[in-house]
Amino acid sequence: MLKRIIIIALILLLPFVFWYAMQFGALQSVSFATAMKMSEQSSDVEQAHKVKIEGVYTHVETEDHEGHFHAKDMQGIIFKVEYTGKDPLPNMNEGSEISVFGHVHGGDEPYVHASQVILR
Repeated sequence: MLKRIIIIALILLLPFVFWYAMQFGALQSVSFATAMKMSEQSSDVEQAHKVKIEGVYTHVETEDHEGHFHAKDMQGIIFKVEYTGKDPLPNMNEGSEISVFGHVHGGDEPYVHASQVILR
């Protein structure tokens, strides 16, 4: 009897667990300014929160390293991206819509340390 109750409970709870994971497990898109605030709130010991920033690829003349480029978020803020993911960067042209996944580092020139960049 107990075995039957456990199986029924699993069958009923499993869809809820998947729904919950889909709703709250996905990264919400934020602006670069919001990501900077989130990284400032984290302590020095813990890694900054991973974020998703949607924007467009922007060519800047000072790009001299492979994997370094600039993007503009939806608020119009241009920010530097340092990509260190294992997959090659997608072929981006000026104005290509992209999603950047990573965490933000502050400093003299704040930047996003990206582990994934995808075209939208």
